[in-house]
Amino acid sequence: MMARQRKRRKGLLRLGLWAVGLVGVVLAVGAGALSLLGMPTYEVPQPTVEVVATPRSVARGKRLVSMLCWRCHYDGATRGLSGRALTEISTRLGKVSAPNITRDPTAGIGGWSAAEVAVLLRTGIHPKTGRVVPPTVMPRWPGLADDDLLAILAYLQSDDPWVAPRSEEPPPTAYSLVAKYRALVGWSPLPYPRAAVEAPDPGALEAHGAYLVDRVLHCAACHSADWGEHDDQNPRNTPGYLAGGAATSDINGVVLRATNLTPHATGLGGWTSEQLRRALVEGFGPDDKVLRWPMQRYAGLQDHDVEAIYAYLQTLPPVDNAVEPSPPYRMIGRKADGGRHLYLYYGCHYCHGASGQGMADLRGAAARLTTDAQLVAFLKDPAKDDPLTPMPAWDGVIAEDEYPELCEYIRRLGKDDDGG
Repeated sequence: MMARQRKRRKGLLRLGLWAVGLVGVVLAVGAGALSLLGMPTYEVPQPTVEVVATPRSVARGKRLVSMLCWRCHYDGATRGLSGRALTEISTRLGKVSAPNITRDPTAGIGGWSAAEVAVLLRTGIHPKTGRVVPPTVMPRWPGLADDDLLAILAYLQSDDPWVAPRSEEPPPTAYSLVAKYRALVGWSPLPYPRAAVEAPDPGALEAHGAYLVDRVLHCAACHSADWGEHDDQNPRNTPGYLAGGAATSDINGVVLRATNLTPHATGLGGWTSEQLRRALVEGFGPDDKVLRWPMQRYAGLQDHDVEAIYAYLQTLPPVDNAVEPSPPYRMIGRKADGGRHLYLYYGCHYCHGASGQGMADLRGAAARLTTDAQLVAFLKDPAKDDPLTPMPAWDGVIAEDEYPELCEYIRRLGKDDDGG
């Protein structure tokens, strides 16, 4: 009897090992197939797009590009939209870079037609390869009004310094198996709109605010329950719409959770329109602290836009969602290293990284701003250098007697890779 039971157990064990081995083989074959297949491809739409550039449309286009494209495509080393490695993107997706979108015909998109750029922005399909671009890497704008889309296209074809031809290229993107699997099962491209896409009347304040929040800025992509679950076609169907809580990591690997934007006490319930304007346009919260990445200042927003966004947010149902605060960074004492202390205290590392090698690389600042007077002038009002820069103005925030130590530390970043 016992011998029969032992024999049965051995048989079951062999069967289990065989099943585990079979699963392993299937997974290995699947992983190999994903690796070979790459990202899925789709038929590229062929819309007719005609761009008539005017000074007004180009200016509008630059404002939109400063808010929607600059963060990923701008390279401080070239001072243009020549692309960069997106080191802040989760490595689960692989090694990802934002490409060169200057007018260079080889390295950039100078050889693309306006229709090809429109296809990428509307659908997420790369017009040259037919491959889908992950929406967590490159957003899609199906609801962007035709006039705003045409303004972006006019700007990208303009002679503005940001898009002047540059031959530099970031490291090539290499998507992981996770990204390729997600692309196969969930990241389908969007259809190209068949009808005209119009914006609401800017005079209809709440409707204009909803347009900016949902169809232009994609606020729900971050300020909802889960990063990566944004409903591009129906943003209000995004889980936890604008109630915050989605987690992402900054350039330094610190986990951040998005703010609740509903008019509840745990969200923006106590905020005034002016406080929202200061946050959105100047980059500082009601506590006078700089906003943490990935939130940037939107210098391209006009006062009427901010009023509209505020009016729309006030119409949202208040959601009680006390978002877990982001953990503080370990602060070095000012006596130990005054410059590094100030760099961390004022949150420079949120965008520039602890070593200066962040989404806005500081390591070349010393070569461009050769004197402390030049560097201080830039820190106080970077908009003099470029009115649409996401860099906030520090005049009146950083104390005058703190600038020498901070300047010394910034110059040190160009010489010392670890920032220390």
